[in-house]
Amino acid sequence: MNNRRNFLKLSAGMAVGGLTAALPVAASECKDTIKWDETHDIIVIGSGFAGLSAAINTKRQGINKVLVLEKMMQFGGNSAINGGWFAVPRNPTQISQGILDDSPEELVKDQMIAGRGLASEAHLLTIANRALDSYNLCVDSGVKFREGFNQLVGGHNKARAVRTVDGTGGEITRNLFRVAKAEGIDLRNQQYVEDLIMEGDKVIGVKVRRHFRFPNLKTGEIVHIKADKGVVIASGGFAMNKELRAIFDPSIDPTMDCTNAHGATGEVTLTAMSHGALPVHMNMIQTGHWGSPDEGGFGWSNALLSITFHQGMIVSVLDSKRFMNERLDRKYCSDRILAQRNPDNTPAYPVGFFNANDFSLEDDRIGRALRDQMAWKLDSVQALAEKFNMDPVALQASIDLHNEHVKQQNDPLFGRDMDTSKHLAPPFIASRLWPKVHYCMGGLKTDIGGRVIASKTLAPMQNLYALGEATGGVHGVNRLSSCACLEGLAMGFVVADTIAKTHATQIKG
Repeated sequence: MNNRRNFLKLSAGMAVGGLTAALPVAASECKDTIKWDETHDIIVIGSGFAGLSAAINTKRQGINKVLVLEKMMQFGGNSAINGGWFAVPRNPTQISQGILDDSPEELVKDQMIAGRGLASEAHLLTIANRALDSYNLCVDSGVKFREGFNQLVGGHNKARAVRTVDGTGGEITRNLFRVAKAEGIDLRNQQYVEDLIMEGDKVIGVKVRRHFRFPNLKTGEIVHIKADKGVVIASGGFAMNKELRAIFDPSIDPTMDCTNAHGATGEVTLTAMSHGALPVHMNMIQTGHWGSPDEGGFGWSNALLSITFHQGMIVSVLDSKRFMNERLDRKYCSDRILAQRNPDNTPAYPVGFFNANDFSLEDDRIGRALRDQMAWKLDSVQALAEKFNMDPVALQASIDLHNEHVKQQNDPLFGRDMDTSKHLAPPFIASRLWPKVHYCMGGLKTDIGGRVIASKTLAPMQNLYALGEATGGVHGVNRLSSCACLEGLAMGFVVADTIAKTHATQIKG
């Protein structure tokens, strides 16, 4: 009798779409054999930035049978609705702008500050060193980035963020999907991974409910797929799983909106944990400070407020005054926005605004926001005050003080860098702000090669890899803007290298 076991049987109430978040329980029976329905070299779970990059790069390492399993009906996962921002030190546009003193090390310095002492410098440097490889993968795959666009975003000390032409990560996932398919990678949607199949401490395959229709776990049919060289978890985070969020961080307001796609529910991470994978930082759940209460999900506010944070100002509706440094990172800004409360503790949504005349209304960052009524063009300070129930005299005083700080290039109130700030005068483009649950800092602990660490031994598990938001311990408390795209794409190169080296070593052995 060999040691082959189907260790987990997920309960029917497993966490999908906000259903129960209980961990799976170990089955008592031991099976001598499993009837495999098919066999592949590598199985990748998830089809976002991380999954597609891992699949393409693994295939290019000469590993022929690569299978990608996507739970939802559409490929791309959470990445497809991401804002399309991508931090790339030494990117061509940055260099053409005369910014010649950036480097992977400079990016990591910023990330370590943002991580508040809990980030992994080794992981971040491994990722940053593959930034140009990741950018070139996109360009070579047909991804279009905005011409001449390279912007400084919150928490970074250099302008190094490029952006896709349509302002979404879908520009990347669509093109990488097309390339993956053209290169012979097997991509399947509506594939719910119920279990990892183990042989001792080694992952040898997956139990899959194919033709699954989210979120109904009674749909589809069960198959067992063997993975000769490994399973790669690229299934993203769990930000849409409110029950699981509440377990790890009860302080999160359960009514707070979320930027994520509906499938970001975390069940594959839980499955790996139940097989002994080590979790880390699961209580660190990041909010995006650029959210708007006037639109659902990710929306347009991210792009619009990228203008406000640099050129405009943000004021409290309670006293019409600034209350934060608009240029700092997500955690700082989110914490200060969330502190804006009415006497009954309901949100007092702050207002951000900038000069309408500095932009064409054809600019999609503005046009889409105005069209969908999450921003408004207001022709005077009086109109701005009336729109958001503020004191016009106090508001004018705040604008005058801001303009004086712009003139002096000094912000004595909050220490904001004023180099991109504008003298403000009506008409204004204005919008309300409120953070949204955005990114799970926690997940499976990996080594810098992407191998999942076992909780029992603190050594890598055999044939199990993870990357992207499914992992934890990389960014610490706070991930900087434009680094999710970078991490997923870059770790695809790293994991592919690890798999190829591991397989080569096994053959020699």
